[in-house]
Amino acid sequence: MKKLSKKISDAMVGNTNSQNQSNSQEIQVFDEKTNQTTTYNSIREAARALNIKHTTIVQYFSNNQKKPYKNRYNFKKL
Repeated sequence: MKKLSKKISDAMVGNTNSQNQSNSQEIQVFDEKTNQTTTYNSIREAARALNIKHTTIVQYFSNNQKKPYKNRYNFKKL
C-alpha cells in the first residue's frame, strides 16, 4: 500500500491541476477596540484567531457589510 501512495505522490509533483491549488483569500482585520490591523493568509485563519466561525466572515463579505462585526472588527479582502 505504501508503494501505491508513493507512486501517486510522485505523479502529483508538478501537477498544476486546480484541485492542488489553495483557494485561500488573504484578509485584513482591523480591531477598533485596540486600533490594530492584522493580516491573515485565509478567512479560516482569521476566524480561528478571533474565535469565530469562518462562515461568519464569509457572510460579512457576501452581505457587503460596512458596519464592524460585533461593533469591533472590520474585514477587508486583499
